[in-house]
Amino acid sequence: MRLMSAVAVLLRRLRMERGIAVALVVLVAVTSFVVAISPRLFERVADEGLRYEVDRGTAVQRNLQFTSVDHVRAGETDPMEAIRSRGDTRFDRLPASVRDVIDTRDFVVETPRLGLTDPPNYRSFVTLRYQEMVTDRLTIREGRAPADLEPGSEDDPARFEIAMSIETAEELLVEVDDVLSTTPDPSDPMLRLLFPRPTARVDLHVVGLFTVDEPADPAWFDDVAYARAAIGGTDEVPIAFATALFTPEAYGDVVALGLPGRYQWRFHVDAGRLDAGRLETLIPDLRRLDSTFGTNRSTAGGVLYRSGLLDLIDRYLDRRAASEAVLSVAAIGPLAVAVGALGLVAAIVIRRRRAALALARGRGASAGQLLAAQLWEGLLLTVPAAAAGLIVARLAVPARSDPVSATGAVLVALAVTALLLLVTWPRARRARQDVEREDLPARRLGPRRIVFEATFIGVALAAVWLLRERGLRAGPASGFDPFLAAAPVLIGVAIALLTIRLYPLPVAALAWLGARRRDLVPALGLRSIGRDPAAATMPLLVITLTVAIAVFASVLALTIDRGQVAASWQQTGADYRLDATSDRGFTAGIDPATVPGVEAVAGALVTPTPRIIGDTDRNAATTFVAVEPAAYAKVLAGAPIPLPNPPAFTTAPTAPDAGTPDRPIPVVISRRLPPGWPPLALGETFEVGVRGQAFSLTVAGVADDLPGLPRGVPFILAPLPSVASGWDGLPLRSTVLFVRGPDALAGDLRAAIGGSGEVTSRHESLAALRGAPLVGAIGRGFGIAVTAAAMYAALAIVAVVFLEGQRRARELAYLRTLGLTSSQTVSLTFVEHAPPTVLALAVGVVLGLGVAWLLEPGLGLGAFIGPAAPVRLQVDWPAIAAIAAIVVAAIAVMVGASSWLARRLEPSRALRIGDV
Repeated sequence: MRLMSAVAVLLRRLRMERGIAVALVVLVAVTSFVVAISPRLFERVADEGLRYEVDRGTAVQRNLQFTSVDHVRAGETDPMEAIRSRGDTRFDRLPASVRDVIDTRDFVVETPRLGLTDPPNYRSFVTLRYQEMVTDRLTIREGRAPADLEPGSEDDPARFEIAMSIETAEELLVEVDDVLSTTPDPSDPMLRLLFPRPTARVDLHVVGLFTVDEPADPAWFDDVAYARAAIGGTDEVPIAFATALFTPEAYGDVVALGLPGRYQWRFHVDAGRLDAGRLETLIPDLRRLDSTFGTNRSTAGGVLYRSGLLDLIDRYLDRRAASEAVLSVAAIGPLAVAVGALGLVAAIVIRRRRAALALARGRGASAGQLLAAQLWEGLLLTVPAAAAGLIVARLAVPARSDPVSATGAVLVALAVTALLLLVTWPRARRARQDVEREDLPARRLGPRRIVFEATFIGVALAAVWLLRERGLRAGPASGFDPFLAAAPVLIGVAIALLTIRLYPLPVAALAWLGARRRDLVPALGLRSIGRDPAAATMPLLVITLTVAIAVFASVLALTIDRGQVAASWQQTGADYRLDATSDRGFTAGIDPATVPGVEAVAGALVTPTPRIIGDTDRNAATTFVAVEPAAYAKVLAGAPIPLPNPPAFTTAPTAPDAGTPDRPIPVVISRRLPPGWPPLALGETFEVGVRGQAFSLTVAGVADDLPGLPRGVPFILAPLPSVASGWDGLPLRSTVLFVRGPDALAGDLRAAIGGSGEVTSRHESLAALRGAPLVGAIGRGFGIAVTAAAMYAALAIVAVVFLEGQRRARELAYLRTLGLTSSQTVSLTFVEHAPPTVLALAVGVVLGLGVAWLLEPGLGLGAFIGPAAPVRLQVDWPAIAAIAAIVVAAIAVMVGASSWLARRLEPSRALRIGDV
């Protein structure tokens, strides 16, 4: 009976306070939804990040390859059957977790190098190769595909029909129907284990020329041997290493020659099958493969395993750990604001029940009974609401089973219930003579409260210190420390506590000054600010934390964004960088300035400097860069990384004696000199060798880094006109062209230079960096965090306006009976809210900037910028001004709404509010 009576009373209360109940249920459901969906969204982003990281890797990195040098007999019906069977066996022995991510597989077989006995051009070697499914990726342009020929004898050498690429044929100066006489190259590693080594003559009949449809197709495993010949040796004595296609039907004839073969079984990984939730199984299996096959087997039949998939996953885990750590900082802030907003709403709800609690207490209800009733009510409202939020989150973002979401929803329900009990506790524990009082009797701050708050501030300072010293992560791939991740919120709450304790002092002083005025508005408004701790301190805390989080997030977001832009400039050196494929540089016919849209072009000579010349020659281990200073300055106009351009460059010598001891060339040297260099001061002259010629240089400036070179790389920067004037050999040609232009010029530039160079786009690299899911999640995460914090702050303001509306109306009704006018009502509301709002805004801005400066070394922002640029905090003043304007506008709306609600009620009705 007692239980049924308590339930009936509870239901009657909920019917009478439907608005409050609905507001609380919606708030809990929304909070539960946000808490439950956040880890699910991150897991989805984590999966996308893993697939993105693997997709960006090269074919050699992300796929698996097993290589063996052996003699594999040809099959009777299918010559390649035995090779394919070995690949199937190898695949079946792979761990199940590895097999699950493999999409397709193929094999490659190739012979040792065959040296041309009478090369048409210069010394050349040809390797016969067959790759499964090769015919689907080649197009015969001249002649036909190779066919099988019978092997010869000692007097009649074996003849094989082959096809090669048009580019390879042009390099070797061969045509269709040419017959190339070859013998096995005894220096080929495949033949070193054989004794005696084969020396039989092999004739290669060129029957067709082809082109590779897509040389960048991952099926080629980053191997362009079919597309073009590799050129080795020196400029004076080049050597061509060509690869030709032979038919699989001729494989038996190749085996009959006694030549060993290199067999490669390739297993292509489908990034779409990767799941971050299964890495706990996949990573150990990949490590076992590395330990089992990762060493080179020099014996015939040994298997060498090669794959960079594990390295790609490790790199992903490192970036994921960094993203998880920074996002944890972004997520804890809104949770703290949510706790403050929920606490404020709970305090106002209990305050509105003052009369009911007083009546129950006066009729003999004990404190335990009041708290028990509140517990049941809290659970009845919060548990279904939290469950609804969890269900909606799971429906909105399908993901693998994640206990974090369910745990978070349960904690939200328990936290809100605990807040309701916490704010009920003071009134339930009041002495009976104080039960009907609006506020608690004035008491001094207790020792236990002082100790608690002092301890909290000490813990916050310790968290900040540890975060600066250790960072969010203990190791490269370790997870974040929740205590350190909460450091920004801890220091924010600590500052807010100090502000709450100190701000009544100036307010009291202002109230004393206001009391000397004849009007009542300043005195009444200022004296009512600190009258109710829940109504005064909680909004102050919520607004302070919200502003601090918004400022902190804007600083970090702008720092990452501008850091990425600076990194793209540092890495590329311009909007577009064109690198010549030949060491001789670009020919005179290559002119990117003719491409529509190009704004400026600067030529540069980039070459390693092998030694510094002096009493004893020393290895220089530095990079010599000669640029056109004026042209390069136009290319870098407006870039965040300027070009070191001392005044001496404008007067640098351009006569033929430039670079001699009498006319040294002014240069800028790196601040970090290579090992073994003597210290060089401004104005000091030294001599280096550049492409075999000695140049005398004088130090005109010192710089940390140079655009287009990795940070920390030693360099010497010189004006190109001076170096070209003093050059003794053939005219120097630019090996690098720096181009300024808008986005989407990369394709036109590649078409303009053809195969004579490679184009690197700063726009593409920046888009790739920002397009990484785990990097993009940082910006979106901070945006969501600021939005969530603003939402809870707005909720706190709405709660103050509407849930406190009746109490405000009653207070103003008393004052209106004493002659308070409508304009004074607005002024009174403004005076009550303006000081704490202005204080919270000022403290929040300073707190956000200070926390960003304090914690930046420990946040690991370099993981999202890259090593090409340092991390430098950037303050987004327009965003801070917008945040301040939004807060002021929100308070103005609150003042107007509160005054309007108070004036709607007649004084006679308002005076009866709360009567029982």
